[in-house]
Amino acid sequence: MAAAGRQEDVVEYFLYPAPGKTTPGKGDENSSLEEQADKILAHLSPLLVDYIWQKEPFNLRVVTAKGEHSPHLHGRTHFGDNIEDEWFIVHLLLQITASFPDYIARVLDNDGEFLLIEAAEHIPQWLTPDTSHNRVFLFHGQLHIIPQPRSPAEIACVPAGTPSLRQALDIVSRYPGLTVAGRPTQDTIIRRIGSYPEKMHVHFHHAHCYLPPGVVTVLNHSPALVAPAVQAFYERDPLDMKACRTMKHFPTDTCVRARVRFTRCLYGQLLQQRFTPDKRSGWTVPPPSHPDHPAWDLGIKLACGFEILCCRSPGSPTEAETDSSNISDVRWQRYLSFLTEKGYFKSELEGSKRYKELLESARRHYQETATISCDRSVDHGQEVLNILRTSTWDLKQLQAAGKHLEPPDDDSWLAMTPGDLDAMLEEQYGGFYRKSGDLGEASSTLGNMVDSMKAFVDNVSSHEGAEFPRMDEDQPVDFDVDSFSQAMERILGLTNGRIDEDDEDEDDGLMESESDSSEESEDEGEYEIGADGSTEDTAMTDYMDQMDQELARTYVGKSFEKEPPQVKPASPKDLPMGAANSNKQEGDIEDEDDITPVNVDLNLVKNLLESYSSQQGLAGPATNILGTMGVKPPEDADELD
Repeated sequence: MAAAGRQEDVVEYFLYPAPGKTTPGKGDENSSLEEQADKILAHLSPLLVDYIWQKEPFNLRVVTAKGEHSPHLHGRTHFGDNIEDEWFIVHLLLQITASFPDYIARVLDNDGEFLLIEAAEHIPQWLTPDTSHNRVFLFHGQLHIIPQPRSPAEIACVPAGTPSLRQALDIVSRYPGLTVAGRPTQDTIIRRIGSYPEKMHVHFHHAHCYLPPGVVTVLNHSPALVAPAVQAFYERDPLDMKACRTMKHFPTDTCVRARVRFTRCLYGQLLQQRFTPDKRSGWTVPPPSHPDHPAWDLGIKLACGFEILCCRSPGSPTEAETDSSNISDVRWQRYLSFLTEKGYFKSELEGSKRYKELLESARRHYQETATISCDRSVDHGQEVLNILRTSTWDLKQLQAAGKHLEPPDDDSWLAMTPGDLDAMLEEQYGGFYRKSGDLGEASSTLGNMVDSMKAFVDNVSSHEGAEFPRMDEDQPVDFDVDSFSQAMERILGLTNGRIDEDDEDEDDGLMESESDSSEESEDEGEYEIGADGSTEDTAMTDYMDQMDQELARTYVGKSFEKEPPQVKPASPKDLPMGAANSNKQEGDIEDEDDITPVNVDLNLVKNLLESYSSQQGLAGPATNILGTMGVKPPEDADELD
């Protein structure tokens, strides 16, 4: 799944023609792919035209054959801070492969096969970053994972090693029933994507802003330009702030109220920026107590973003850029015909106001997509300047429209309570808790916390970390517990007479020499070995007892919670005084009797709760351990004693 060398916050996607599809000559094949790209974009136009991308839109370009890659369609989108753009692209690819069954899609980012990361709890254990190469695809609207052969009969269909790209595409195309991922994996991906186009309404956020008339005109003409404007303000530097002092492109003497559509990510970025406009810019901001202050604050930031865009632009458009607005291009005409076939214009008459608005939206989207497909950067500042140069506005009409706006959307989603966070985590990871068996049923009771910790410790671990028992293991692990225990006991000298008969004769000489050594150093605590070959770890027991006696006299022992003291029977009253004094002097025996066992379970719970309380709601070792086990600590954990 690793993808070394890929840029962060960038998703890369491929559309391969399914093997076996008849294709014309090499030159005609590229033309055919170009036509298919226009047809795909027209098919997705209801979703793409009104969508606001964080940085770059979905795009497709033709890539000629190179290496193991046959001619195919390729796209690359920089989604920035808005991860929803990446998952929206996954949704688009699923729609493409469902509507165009002759294409197989593949999608990657800087993490590699991020679809496997999302469905990590449902994929087979053998599927790791090292074994997932050329195995994960989208086909017929579903996720496909090429499996490893489980029997000699499957080797004819699935190669034993890592398949090449051509082999992988052929396998997915010929054996879709073999490669389609399981229902839990499919459901996880679909749940993460969400439901489009309904989700787009939740993805957007409408807010009121006081803006210069020029900005309102630009947004009415091209609502998607709000994204580069917010990004320009969000990433501003001292040179950009100089442009905001004069506001030469958007004078601040008159502002109108407008309802602006953001994405939630863009709205959050703009709202959280602290900004005080320069007094020389001419902004008149009401005090924070004024009900219109939020609209003014948001509008000033957005207007400054548009000013920065215009100042970054090199200047007047070139002749080629001016000519690009015409619709004489062959690909544009073909794209327009596909839109008409798709029903993009609905029942609007050609030449009507609504028809022209839809046509202009489609033109802007196509030009931006075509520009990115040709590996050229889009000059949004020049686009804003072109709109200002070719558009006019009626100030009174804009002011009148500002008095009858729809109310802004509620932005309470910005404030997340601990309960909302718990609900989100439960929704995201609840399946994993349930799958983990008894660990997922753990509640906040102290007894279940102890049981969960014990079950966690008993689980298998390796250099890759601790793992929970899997309910869907492909092959059970064959582990002989008795043989392993006997081997460890022989290594540690703890066999207690259970040494195999084959080893007794071999070790007789060694044990006799050890017996002689133990007799000579009996006072020094060496091992005491019997004639029958058994060993008694009396030296280690004595050593541990001495350590316990020493620790009992320090404050270390007092830091542990101990078992309740047991009532000992009273000593006989007729015990001789000399004998009592003699026992008092033998501190080893007396201290050994006075040692109270430590309550391991109580100490475990106490230390976990103290660590959890010290984190003060932040991430830390206690929350990581308890969260992995599915245990939710009590809210008043700091008050438990």
